[in-house]
Amino acid sequence: MLWGRSGNLCAFPDCDNYLIVNISETDNITIVGEEAHIVAKSKDGARGVSALTRYQRDNYDNLILMCSVHHKVIDDNPDIYTVDRLHYIKKNHESLVEQNLSIDNKKQKEDEVYASYIDQFLKLADIRNYTNWTSWLLSSDGPKMYKVQYEKLVQLSNYIIERVWHNRYPELENALLNFKDVLNDLLKVINKYSEEIGNGEQIWTRKFYKINYWDEKQYNELLGKYIYHVNLVNDLTYELTRAANFLFDKVRQQLVPNFRIKEGVLLVKVRPSNDISLETHRLEYTLNERTNHPYPGLLKFMDIRVTRDTYWGSGVSQDYLPPFF
Repeated sequence: MLWGRSGNLCAFPDCDNYLIVNISETDNITIVGEEAHIVAKSKDGARGVSALTRYQRDNYDNLILMCSVHHKVIDDNPDIYTVDRLHYIKKNHESLVEQNLSIDNKKQKEDEVYASYIDQFLKLADIRNYTNWTSWLLSSDGPKMYKVQYEKLVQLSNYIIERVWHNRYPELENALLNFKDVLNDLLKVINKYSEEIGNGEQIWTRKFYKINYWDEKQYNELLGKYIYHVNLVNDLTYELTRAANFLFDKVRQQLVPNFRIKEGVLLVKVRPSNDISLETHRLEYTLNERTNHPYPGLLKFMDIRVTRDTYWGSGVSQDYLPPFF
């Protein structure tokens, strides 16, 4: 929304520097613009004292597009470039862009719809804390999750299903649906052996191999099922990460070229058993796996997960297939 409504031009009065540079038809575009905060991202920044929440500070309403020179000017002179003045500058600039530039209004409106979908995705998937909450699922003590996070993921799945698609960016739409399918199967697998703990604040995988009487055969059979289950949750969490990174690639390719360039790809961290250190993994689909819908469904995924860049378990279990599942 910010880049489109600003016409990719610096909003500072009388500047109008073009902020996307394409040196040649074969080179990638170069982003020279900066998304400046009107109220600073943190309270100790320029114009940072405000009642805005952390999320509101990163919203479209609190951002103004600037070249690097004028970004520094407004932040070095907050008494001159106040919150009210910057809102006026932004509104005036976007109005001039709308009046004077030849803009595909239909494309702009549809782009803003897609952008709103991605914004909501980031919130419900809690992408800011993705590495943290997935590390709980990848815990050596067994998968666990705060119930509020689980409910947000259920909401996210429903949100993606309910979207109206304009078919302008089918690859982006397919990437969202691919993520949704992985997420649905992850939640179903978690549910199979989950129970609430901590006054209902958390859900975790119960250790169903613990039996009230000693039966070595039964114990070993249940322990094997438990290990398989934990590994499947881990593998689906890894697949969810691949699906999210795949989606973000499509956002950069089709919607916002500099999307999450500063933050980079999503990572996961896991603590191996009997080890205090954390292993960090970067998980992405390989070139051959980057089809319209890389996730093949739970049945096939159980079989082919050993071909992914890294994995935990192997084999297909009928326990996770209809009518048992």
